[in-house]
Amino acid sequence: MKTLPKSEIKAIAKLLKSPDDGTLKLLEEQIKTFDIKVLKDIRNEIPLDDIELQKNFLELIYKIKREQLKIDFDKWSKSALNDLEEGVFMIAMFEDPLLDTSHYSKQITTWANSITTNLKKIKLNSDPTSIINEINHFLFMELGFKGNRENYYTPENSFINKVIDNKTGNPILLSMIYLLVTKRIDLPFTGMNMPAHFLVQYKDVLEPIIIDPFNQGEIITKSICQERIKALKLIWQDEYLSCPTNRQIIIRMLQNLINIYQNSEQFELKEYLENYVHLIKKSL
Repeated sequence: MKTLPKSEIKAIAKLLKSPDDGTLKLLEEQIKTFDIKVLKDIRNEIPLDDIELQKNFLELIYKIKREQLKIDFDKWSKSALNDLEEGVFMIAMFEDPLLDTSHYSKQITTWANSITTNLKKIKLNSDPTSIINEINHFLFMELGFKGNRENYYTPENSFINKVIDNKTGNPILLSMIYLLVTKRIDLPFTGMNMPAHFLVQYKDVLEPIIIDPFNQGEIITKSICQERIKALKLIWQDEYLSCPTNRQIIIRMLQNLINIYQNSEQFELKEYLENYVHLIKKSL
């Protein structure tokens, strides 16, 4: 991890006030090479009462990171791994370019370890229903995760750090918490291609067990899924029971945000996300 002397950090903070476009352009190129720690150090050198400079610095970081994410999403989508957790955190960094992703990743690991310990204590620790009940109890009773019904369309519901902090989110982000936790325990949970309302399923049985994390881990049947599809005025397809790829999940998360920004007329943010979706779709 690159570090800078305090004197250089202070000098960079002062240069941010330069009225010269050439100097600012060179500074922008230099800032692109810095990691999050250095960027936070620079921000800390800007006086809190200098509101304009704080604002200008953050706008610069947003611009740099959102452009960098085009490269990151392109690489991610072309990678054979295209790790789901990495993609989820990349979306979170669109909203917070200085996000400490390791902090939240460690939090998820801690939860997975707690569930593992709890599963060892129950008598039927290999029974799918017992496993699901234990996970549901921990996530929704002990930690208090729940669906955000009051403010369903807030962008915060689509960023994993906000969902972890607030313990509330939309169906797909609560499903991501479910999937990322259970992946660490090596349990056979996957996503599910249901339109509109994302679900997860436990696959290591003859008939998959379908779970709705938005409704605190409610176990639902195929017939309930079919009723939901009918309510959407769609025709049922067995494809809705299939498992989406990581690329498809990330596209769906991005599309949720695109719709939100479209409705709130934040067209610049919408355009960035559409570019990311385009890059990922090229790899499908």
